Amino acid sequence: MPSHKHYDIVPWLPYYENALVISIGRRTLITAFGDLVRCQAGFEPHELPEIFAAPVDGDENDACRRLVALDAALLTTQFVLGKIATFARPLGGGETVEIPPAHWEIDDPLPRLATGTYNAADWANAEAPASHRIFVDAAEFDAWLAKLQPPGPLTDSQIEEVLDPRLRAARSTAARKPKRVRRTDSPDRHGLGPDATTSDTPVNTAQPTLLTIKEVLRLTRLGRSTAYRLLSAGSFPNPIKIGRSSRWLKSDVDEWIAKQATSRDRLEE
Repeated sequence: MPSHKHYDIVPWLPYYENALVISIGRRTLITAFGDLVRCQAGFEPHELPEIFAAPVDGDENDACRRLVALDAALLTTQFVLGKIATFARPLGGGETVEIPPAHWEIDDPLPRLATGTYNAADWANAEAPASHRIFVDAAEFDAWLAKLQPPGPLTDSQIEEVLDPRLRAARSTAARKPKRVRRTDSPDRHGLGPDATTSDTPVNTAQPTLLTIKEVLRLTRLGRSTAYRLLSAGSFPNPIKIGRSSRWLKSDVDEWIAKQATSRDRLEE
């Protein structure tokens, strides 16, 4: 394999510099991931250098870094599955070749996403000096991003399963079992077959209310960054994680609001 010149690229700085790099039908990994962060995490790509330069101190930047890591995992999954093709071109220019999906089977994609580069010869080594710039198929990425929408409201069944994992496991197991055909040729006095059962036990249909981050901010009148800062500091209710999305129990948020009002009243006395 021919040798390639190596470059020292400061992690996350390319998102600030926003250098124009052209490849027909392809986008740099930097511009693609920047768009994903803008759409999903809600802040501009040029903010990434500052976010990752900040110390780990429980402030809002810690929460922002977690959001970026989630976006990185989401995008990398598309690469691993081969749903979005990726390409490598030697730094400085040269022949562009497709990156095998297996080259994305790495523990932490953030170092690669931070520079938009990798070492094609030593691809599994995050410490190896960069040799190639990474591109993504522009049409495939845009089509995927266009379909990627914020999670919608949860169904009652999904809420039940989030709050009770055993219920989810039981339903999953039941769904895999073959269904038996029940005999109904000898109905009992209730008009049910011999295998049917009845129960007088009341069914509790009341479901807890889960809130999105927008609904939480509207109720608490907090800004997004303030809410995540309080969350990182342990001063705000923890959300329930559902895949990549977060939902807050309305009862927890109402209780937090009530406590804030009580604390304020005490200060005013």
